[in-house]
Amino acid sequence: MKNKYKLVIIGAGPAGISTALYLNELGIKDILVVEKYKYPRYKCCAGYITDKTKKEYEKLGLSIDDCHYSLINDFKLFYKGKLKQTIVNKFLFTNRKIDRVELDYEFYKLLKKKKIKILENTYIKDNDMEKNTVLLSDDKKVNYGYLVFADGTNSFGNKYQKEYNKHLAMQMTFQSDKEDEIQIHFGYSKKGYVWISSYQGITNVGLTDVYNKSVNYQELYKKILDDNGFNVDTKELKGTFTPIGVRKPIINDNIFFVGDAVGACDPLTLSGLKYALKTGEYAALAIKNNSNKIYLKYIKKLRFKFGFMKILLKIFYLKAILFCVFEIGCRFFGKIIEFAFNNFFINKK
Repeated sequence: MKNKYKLVIIGAGPAGISTALYLNELGIKDILVVEKYKYPRYKCCAGYITDKTKKEYEKLGLSIDDCHYSLINDFKLFYKGKLKQTIVNKFLFTNRKIDRVELDYEFYKLLKKKKIKILENTYIKDNDMEKNTVLLSDDKKVNYGYLVFADGTNSFGNKYQKEYNKHLAMQMTFQSDKEDEIQIHFGYSKKGYVWISSYQGITNVGLTDVYNKSVNYQELYKKILDDNGFNVDTKELKGTFTPIGVRKPIINDNIFFVGDAVGACDPLTLSGLKYALKTGEYAALAIKNNSNKIYLKYIKKLRFKFGFMKILLKIFYLKAILFCVFEIGCRFFGKIIEFAFNNFFINKK
């Protein structure tokens, strides 16, 4: 392996791969991607794909049909354990295992197809910003022209960022005889929701909340399972954090943050795949054109949009608002609720 690259990317998730693929298309081939896991690898995510996210993947040459995704029939909205409304879905897809493993693996294969260098089972130990050099887990030093952190919110790149509020997401997938459907439950967590997704004998139960260290989330998760008739062992329960708020996009003029590492995740819905891909695209354009303004301009728009969604997050989970939405809105204004859900919360992502 060489000891010098034009670009070193830390993390081979959607944001990191997107950055590499876009730069490759723009003619920059001197790229090294560093990934701490071995593909195919698990990601704590239900793996839903919106229509707009689908198109972003297709721009890079990945068809979600190859990952066995299909349009979900409908959603059932629950509030405090009671069904409030069934919404006909128009824009959301899921795959046969209701996770992101297959999608991420197929995306990773595009890197290999383009012959972009990737080191798996490798992580970053140190970064010398003065010498533009990273120290990898095998004690090899690599010099870079640009460095991109696409390693999420709890990895090495996080040391350069201010600590923000964050969402906790927990999920577990298991076999069941539940009929194909998606249930979205409100009322379990204070500022989050629960999904119970079933498809062809597989069920995925997930929980989100604005993280509160005083809450015993494992006990809360067990209650969700019990309330919904699932008698399963929770030893396979996994969790992760997602950011609330946009972070610093660039430091030292040549170090970029993309995806969750820059806070590219909708604070209200936790939708992040489309934004991960877009941050990769704009970071690539900025690097290719040696113009950080290109990336900063996009991040400014994202900061404004997510700032608005943070306000909605605080408003939506007020008890009075939840009561109005589910006890009044779903009962008397169901068409409006359905339209808002499909066109604002889903198709805008």
